[in-house]
Amino acid sequence: MSPITSPSTVLVTGGTGYLGAWVIATLLARGHTVKAVVRSAEKGASLKRDLLKHINEEGGKKDDSIAVEFIVIPDIIKDGAFDEVILGVDAVVHAASPLPNTSFTDPQDMIQPAVDGTVGVLKSALRASQRDSSYKLKRIVITSSVATMWSLRSPGARTFSEDDWNTEDVSEVEKRGSKADPMTVYGASKVLAEKATWEFYNAHKSEVQWDISVINPGYVFGPAIQTPKSTSDLPSTLKVWWDNVIERSPKPQSGSLSIPNGWVDVRDIAEAHVRAMETAEAGGERIIASAGTFFLNEWIDLANKFLAEFYPGKTIPKGTAETTKDELTPEIYFNTAKEKRILGIKYRTMEETTRDTLRWAAERNLKL
Repeated sequence: MSPITSPSTVLVTGGTGYLGAWVIATLLARGHTVKAVVRSAEKGASLKRDLLKHINEEGGKKDDSIAVEFIVIPDIIKDGAFDEVILGVDAVVHAASPLPNTSFTDPQDMIQPAVDGTVGVLKSALRASQRDSSYKLKRIVITSSVATMWSLRSPGARTFSEDDWNTEDVSEVEKRGSKADPMTVYGASKVLAEKATWEFYNAHKSEVQWDISVINPGYVFGPAIQTPKSTSDLPSTLKVWWDNVIERSPKPQSGSLSIPNGWVDVRDIAEAHVRAMETAEAGGERIIASAGTFFLNEWIDLANKFLAEFYPGKTIPKGTAETTKDELTPEIYFNTAKEKRILGIKYRTMEETTRDTLRWAAERNLKL
């Protein structure tokens, strides 16, 4: 498959999300035109303001227009939701995905939207290909997760690769149903959505002229494009980081970081998605994108190191035995050789991500 070159037109789903907004900003910086799927006109207007603010801050200029068309699709899991919007684009970045949700009564409430949303994009692309032999779509890049490879039930210390699948969470959900904990259901939803994606693509790849590339990040941290009203409105996994590292909530509702896992800066994972779109060799590949494995106390120590620079006089409690690596802590690592070979991302360090997040929060007057 020939690579996507700039300028091209790219459809981005989940555009108002933490990752999706950075994907759009990265595409615009490359000279691409974006069609951004949003769930309401109000969300589109808010995203446009945030993107303009970011672009003007980065470029030191005052633009009032950007090469983004905002397209309202209230329900992205409805069959045919993408049939019209997918026409006339060179590539798709499908970054829309449900996050862990503690309020479900049936695991399928989380699993089915994850599967239907992703496969729905592929179905719309297939229909467009069947209708028009000159259809120009070349690549669909899909956000997955290392949760498709690793689970809390995975045995002992080990290194995971793209060859691994998290069968443990799927089995646990099948066994326990509504009694399965939310993170297990989330893991199962990511596994089943990605497996359904590959099954659909492999069944139809001889009929289409486009291919897919799946990106599997660890936890995503770092500053947001969005400007939240307060820290309670922080987007996605940035709120998880803030609650665990800065607020030091003993049982954060957003999720716990007490178990080591892979991580990546949101700006780097956005870059990985765009490179996967632009790089011919990424077609048909499942790619782990992780800067490394973290232990919670490392984030806490770094936050303490940089806090005074942006929040003079403020301190946070130091790490405890529960947040510190010990001989009982399972050491989970991810093999990123494929990403290095195909995408070649130079990842930000934990220091850079921590400092940039605190600076971002202080500049937006977010209170500790």
